[in-house]
Amino acid sequence: MNPSTHPTSSVAILAVGGTGAAVLDNLAVACEGEHRTLCIDTDALALRGTVAGKKILVAPERVHGMGTGGEKELLDGLSLEEGDSLDPLLAGIQTAMVVLSVGGGTGSALGPSLVRRLKRQGTEVVVLAVSPFGFEGPRKRERSERCLRELRQVADAVLVFSNERLLETSMAKDLREAQRSLDKALAKTLHGLSHVMEKGGLVHLGAAELKEAVGQGADAVGLLENAWTGVAEASGEGREEAVIEAVVEDILLEDGRAWKDGNRILLSVITGPETSLQDFHGFLEKIRRRLPVDLPISAGAAVDPERSEWIGVTLLVTRRCEETVLPKLEEKKEEASAPTDAGEAKGKRKKRFVAAQGELEFDRTPSRFTRTSPSVRGAEDLDRPTFQRKGIVLRV
Repeated sequence: MNPSTHPTSSVAILAVGGTGAAVLDNLAVACEGEHRTLCIDTDALALRGTVAGKKILVAPERVHGMGTGGEKELLDGLSLEEGDSLDPLLAGIQTAMVVLSVGGGTGSALGPSLVRRLKRQGTEVVVLAVSPFGFEGPRKRERSERCLRELRQVADAVLVFSNERLLETSMAKDLREAQRSLDKALAKTLHGLSHVMEKGGLVHLGAAELKEAVGQGADAVGLLENAWTGVAEASGEGREEAVIEAVVEDILLEDGRAWKDGNRILLSVITGPETSLQDFHGFLEKIRRRLPVDLPISAGAAVDPERSEWIGVTLLVTRRCEETVLPKLEEKKEEASAPTDAGEAKGKRKKRFVAAQGELEFDRTPSRFTRTSPSVRGAEDLDRPTFQRKGIVLRV
């Protein structure tokens, strides 16, 4: 992939943080063609190594290009709301696909403010977010829920892919390879969606269709996950049957969670110039018959004039939910009723209990050592507590 900006592309791929940068790198390696790409990060070294067409280093005076490391003190107040250095880079973007992690790092801090900035200039915004593993603890989960709630309030559609899905695949024994597989799958998903979201595609698939597929909420079933993806490509004779079998059996779909919890399917098909609209509809019928569940399908198609007798498919299973039922994370405020008069206030005033300091009482002859030989070193009986041997007074 040529990392330079595609001059005529109306769809831009914006990566935020380390996860976004990793997806862009896989986009360059695994997908052919040009994309309009931009990477935003606080880590200068990681930013220097990515292949994005444009790169923006955020808050160098605050973190000195060292990244935030998920530290709350460094993340607080971090935003892209102010300043005009991004304006020339964001200008002219009709549709933006923002990829980031919501695990509590740079992506979580900068993602919502970037989406708000894009929406103010009238850009359609689709977010591909990666949620953390369950074993990373409640702190990261809380940050993820907070960030996703903010993103859903401003973005047109938010697709959430869970790292937890990697633990259910056959690649779970090699977590690094599994993580690379997810990054590669997201890259190919971006590649497929960006082509069918271009206005000049064979069959257009836009942000409105993605919004219809996922809704604006997150229910108790999906919670931090509402999207599952499979990608495949094939060429030559029998390519349609081969690509259908490969995409349905994709490693990220093999645990069956998508078919159990999903209720919508989006298909992105990139094919050669010999494909007609009638051929495309025939292909959709074939894939519908092969799917293990009968779900509503929205599909888009794009033609790659340089790839004859070739087909690439991105199968996106989503779960639609209307209302957000994520647990509220705001601190609960105590409701205090104002007293009617001074006498009532004095009568209802709560008593204050102050813990007084005092010496703790301990048994100086512990019975559990009565049938054992004393442990004596020098003149000290080591079976006795230190505070007793040293004459220390304990207070509480």
